Amino acid sequence: YERYMQQFVNGRHALLQVHTIFPSIGAGGADWAANARRTLKEWEARHPGFRARLAGGNAEALDTRVEILTAMWPYLAVTVTLIMGVVYLSFQSLLVPLRLALALCFTLVATFGVGVIVYQTPLLHGLCPQLQYFHGITYEVIPLVTGIAIALGLDYDIFLVSRILEFRLQRYSDRASIFRGVLKTGDVISGAGLIMSLAFSGLVVSDKIFFQQFGVLIITSAC
Repeated sequence: YERYMQQFVNGRHALLQVHTIFPSIGAGGADWAANARRTLKEWEARHPGFRARLAGGNAEALDTRVEILTAMWPYLAVTVTLIMGVVYLSFQSLLVPLRLALALCFTLVATFGVGVIVYQTPLLHGLCPQLQYFHGITYEVIPLVTGIAIALGLDYDIFLVSRILEFRLQRYSDRASIFRGVLKTGDVISGAGLIMSLAFSGLVVSDKIFFQQFGVLIITSAC
């Protein structure tokens, strides 16, 4: 360590290397970095005049995760607002965009709810014992799945509502328009969801956690 001492220890700055007993950029690495930073802040409070900083791969991963997850709420707010505006201009109705926003929220809640059940609870450990080694949903998957889930839900819903509107303009009653719209589009929407699920099914058996979770969540949103 002589080279490190000469490089970093100069009377004002010092470098301390920390070696963990687990992969520092693997499962739990970012959580460990968050706990370490809280500990360092407490140490700084007890030792005025000293500053301590945590750096390294897991600290960068923590910062990236915080930035991504913090930005998700503004992203959702802006996206849903713009979508509702376009739908309102297209259908000239206030209820259609509100219904669509609720449908998109339900899709996202159902998609990530299944992800939480699969990867963050022991409910399926008896069926798939390997799930006990997962440390929750990786943050990289969340923005990708959110965008695709919104696109899928929007596509299916607009297709259905457009058909219902066509029958309503043909002077069918509300009930008859809904019935005919579902009848005409139900098979197409179900088939599209099945094809999408089959297209991503190969990712479910991947050795990479990112691809596996991405496949499971996309299949859930498509269904």
